[in-house]
Amino acid sequence: MTYERKTVLLTVKAYPESSKKYGACVCTAGITETGEMIRLYPIPFETFRGGKNIPKYSWISVECEKASEYLNRKESYHVRYETIRVLNQIDTGHDRSWKERNNHVLPILSDSLEELEKKATFDNTSLGLIKPRQITDFTIDEKEGANDQEREIIKEVQLTLDGERRTELESIEYNFRYHFLCSNPDCRGHNIMCEDWEMLESWRSWKRNYPYRETLIEKFKNRYLYEMVKRDLYFFVGTHSRFNTWLIIGLYYPPLRE
Repeated sequence: MTYERKTVLLTVKAYPESSKKYGACVCTAGITETGEMIRLYPIPFETFRGGKNIPKYSWISVECEKASEYLNRKESYHVRYETIRVLNQIDTGHDRSWKERNNHVLPILSDSLEELEKKATFDNTSLGLIKPRQITDFTIDEKEGANDQEREIIKEVQLTLDGERRTELESIEYNFRYHFLCSNPDCRGHNIMCEDWEMLESWRSWKRNYPYRETLIEKFKNRYLYEMVKRDLYFFVGTHSRFNTWLIIGLYYPPLRE
């Protein structure tokens, strides 16, 4: 395999995860200039910190090659993170910005999660965009099996590939799940974990402002349930690299169109 340069609209940044091979890394996804979804990994956590941060909805240019992985997911590409160049960014905070994003994002919409599951069995499709027909619940549960040994492993891998110390990654010890019906009229309901960086970062930072768990959960549900259902909410979804289960990896929530 050889590296090729691709131009990608960055639409998804999942919360950083720890890898013994790569250290603290971010799995990203986006849409190529030809309208195809792509997964770019690994990108070091430090690439998205401070003044070096690459905002979502930035057009980037990057050298990458088809990834060799256990599940052979169709959209997975291994990147040379040092080759990332930011070309431009779709401005935020304006109606015209959402319209421009919609022009690139909405054409990739799938009919349902069931449709993506069928595609996965056919050609290893592992990324997609779906629209929930109805959100039935949003739950927050403590992760099972989180222990001191796991936390030590997380600390152990905070090194760059050349051995320099990285900023320590804070583990989020809760699972956040959307319960929903998708657009398929025969849908029996889904209960899927969400790993959107914005959401998990909110929890990490808000828990310092709201030390009482009940208050924190109230504020969190107000933001990610009640406010979200007032918008035109979509889910970027992707499969886990080892377990082949579907996760919500990003939220897309333009204002409701009149």
